[in-house]
Amino acid sequence: MEQEKVILGRFTTPHGELQLQRWTETDEKGQPVYEVIFNGVFLMASYNELSEKALATLAIDPLTSDRQDLRILIGGLGIGYSLRATLDDGRIQAVDVVEIEEHIIRWAKGVFSKQNHHACSDSRVHVIHMDLGDYITQTDKTYDAIILDIDNGPTWLALASNQRLYKKPALRKFRTLLRDGGVFTIWAAHQCAPFQSRLGRVFGQTELITVPDLDPQGRSIDYFIYRTRLFEN
Repeated sequence: MEQEKVILGRFTTPHGELQLQRWTETDEKGQPVYEVIFNGVFLMASYNELSEKALATLAIDPLTSDRQDLRILIGGLGIGYSLRATLDDGRIQAVDVVEIEEHIIRWAKGVFSKQNHHACSDSRVHVIHMDLGDYITQTDKTYDAIILDIDNGPTWLALASNQRLYKKPALRKFRTLLRDGGVFTIWAAHQCAPFQSRLGRVFGQTELITVPDLDPQGRSIDYFIYRTRLFEN
């Protein structure tokens, strides 16, 4: 039986209609279940915790143990799971999170704060209300890892304009923002061989890692994380 849902808020933004809804029943842990719908299309949910955290740990874990004071860039705030997993690594000095939607920032600091354990309140976090495509062209910062979760992957975009993030010019820009040995990860709901090939041509060897998560009914489902690493010659 499909869960009944209560709409907590529906807002018209410069990019379209954003809706926050909550299930009438809690999950197996007794926690409320939230979903965010953007322009009528599923964008994120609180039950996607496993893969969102894996997106962060798969970016940070490969960094050599002698690296301290790590600086991380996260594109897309969402529920805040990737941010939380990032902060749980004791080597993290600073995390810049770029999020285009003001309402998502507000929800992460408020209604989602129990899910992300008040991640946005951590003094190491700087939330930047900005389009990621614009941010990467303007910043002169460099990072030890870049974590990208703007869309549901290169084949399922939240905004049509985000297509540029998966093209060679933006990928080359991400490359310039990574320090030597840095890691770049991208979350995706579906595999996309052309994107993986494009990523490999810019960075070199690239992995596609299958990660388990849960669907709305609590059944196992696989999502995908692209991972590549920058080694300067």
